[in-house]
Parts: sequence; C-alpha cells; structure tokens
Amino acid sequence: MVDFNSVIETWHDFYSVLSQVSATFAGLLFVSLSLRHELLNHPEFVRVKRLAQHTFKAFLFLVIFALIFIIPKAGLLGTTIPLFLVALYAFVITARGLQIELKDKCDYAVQVSGASKIYLLSMLTYLMFGIVAVLLFLGIDKALYLVVGLVIWTLALVTTSSWKLLAELNEDNMNQSCQQSK
Repeated sequence: MVDFNSVIETWHDFYSVLSQVSATFAGLLFVSLSLRHELLNHPEFVRVKRLAQHTFKAFLFLVIFALIFIIPKAGLLGTTIPLFLVALYAFVITARGLQIELKDKCDYAVQVSGASKIYLLSMLTYLMFGIVAVLLFLGIDKALYLVVGLVIWTLALVTTSSWKLLAELNEDNMNQSCQQSK
C-alpha cells in the first residue's frame, strides 16, 4: 500500500497553485467591492452584500482546502479530519445563507439574478468535499481526482458569482432602488 503522505506530496504543486489563485481572486473581489462600498452598505443592497460575503468565503474555503492538503506530513487523519470539518462548516453556513436568501427574496428591491442557484451549487460542492474526505479516510486515494473537478467547478461558480456582483452592482441599480423606495 502506498503511503498517504507520498500520495499527497505528488499533489503539492496543484494545491499550492490553487491556494494562490483563490487568494488572488478573493483579493480582486475585495478590492472591486471596496470601490463600491457605498452601494453595499445601502439598505436595499443587503442581498447583494450577503452574496458578496458568500462569494468571498467561497474563495477563502478554497484556500483553506488547499492549505489542508499542503500541510507537511499531516498524514491521513491530519488531512481528512480537517477537510471534513471545514466542508461541514462551509455546508452549514451556506445552507443558512440560502435559508436567509429564500426568506428575504421579495423584501429588497435590488437582487442578484441566480443567487439561490449559487448557494445551492456551493452546498453541493461542500458536500462533495466532505465525501472526498470520507473516501480518503477509507483509503480511496483516487478520490483526489474528484477534487480537481470540484476545484474547477468552484472556481467557475465563484467567478460567475463575482461577475454577477460586479455587473449588477452599479450606480443605475442604486438610483433605481432609491427612486423605488421614495
């Protein structure tokens, strides 16, 4: 049987690049949203702000997942337990975000199209990361290949979410929102 640390070591470069890419995207999202902080803090934009927070967290979760895999000599338990716990935490807070999103859906004028889908797909992603943790724990090293698909899926999802935020968060929406609330 192949040593788990040896298997993980072969993936080191992948996870290193993943953490760098995710951190870069999170930084770009932070900067772009910072430039629009007046809009995000407007009461009518609360749903947009929540989606922005979710998207930022999704990038950070990718960084955390990657860091879990590049911890030197963490071993099977040192990798799978943190991976499972972070996936569980991400799933729970995303489920709470979706619950709030669905509850508040009609309460605010400014909305981001497809926000509920983004929450649902994120939950599916975190569920799959948890399953990968269990599969790795059970000795199924090929589960690492599932992570590649999950990472691509997640990067596409949060990049789409970022784009929706930036495209829909503009002065026109703010002006329309202010006129509707008068």
